[in-house]
Amino acid sequence: MDDPAFPSTVDTQTGGQSSTLTSTARVGVSLNIDYIKSIPGILKVVELLFGLIVWACVASYVYAGGQHWVMFVAVTSWLFTLLLFIFCLLSLRDTMPVVSGFNWNLIETVYAAVVTFCYFIAACVQAGTTGVGGNTFMARGHYSTYAAAAAFAFLVTIAYGVDLFFAFQSWRGAGGQLPSFTTSSSSSQPAAATKAEEAQG
Repeated sequence: MDDPAFPSTVDTQTGGQSSTLTSTARVGVSLNIDYIKSIPGILKVVELLFGLIVWACVASYVYAGGQHWVMFVAVTSWLFTLLLFIFCLLSLRDTMPVVSGFNWNLIETVYAAVVTFCYFIAACVQAGTTGVGGNTFMARGHYSTYAAAAAFAFLVTIAYGVDLFFAFQSWRGAGGQLPSFTTSSSSSQPAAATKAEEAQG
């Protein structure tokens, strides 16, 4: 609903010429259906689905030892991936002033790289836990559930690896620039050093 006190179009008259100023900066939520059909969107859905299966399988029985790491990786990455999916699906990363200035291609590339690495370790830990305790777990019915968790953990690792590839391609396609962290204090140090050398010389 538009506020009549703030019109979206303003006509100005200057010296017989008229110009129209249109305000286009609006903060809003718009459902981006095309994102779900895109490769990154499909990968996010696969990551969420398979990740949910991983931690549901591990959490279905009492877990111990290295499986705490598996649960940490599975739940944390699932929550962050869900948040990222919602941001992209609702176009919030482009319309929210707080986050619209971020380099999202770089953020997604770094995020996918970190999660791929952590999930690979978690998948290996889950597979090792399943293999070592196979006979005991099989007697209690744990073995097939833990084996499924390990298999889906490797599938999620592959999904995040593919996501990393496409995120990296998007980042490189957008220029592949790293953020610069230059400050005024660091740029003033060489000038101060030059002045000190001139005073001594």
